[in-house]
Amino acid sequence: MTEIFSFDVEAEADGEVKQNTWENNFGDGFVQAGGVGINTKTQSWSLSHTGLLVEGEEAFEIRKFLDRHEGYRTCYWTPPGGVQGRYRAKGYKIRARGAPNLVTISWTFDQRFTPY
Repeated sequence: MTEIFSFDVEAEADGEVKQNTWENNFGDGFVQAGGVGINTKTQSWSLSHTGLLVEGEEAFEIRKFLDRHEGYRTCYWTPPGGVQGRYRAKGYKIRARGAPNLVTISWTFDQRFTPY
């Protein structure tokens, strides 16, 4: 069963929308273009969360969630101002913040599509 990512992320989420297209330039100024596939628009979001990396804290639970999905399983997530969809994180970074167990976890959610 696909899990829902419902943890808090920092407000500075950075999203990018890509359009999957093809283009053929005929050399005389005429260019023909079109979309590739049925899902021509995809989103990618750089996200982070700062917190304590100890049992029961949200940063710890986010790391467990990302580890459980092993870089290939998707989860449901709702981007800022968007609609819920399937997203996948291939990995994450952890940055120590100086205080004991205080870290920032950063990852990128890439939108994925399934036939069902």
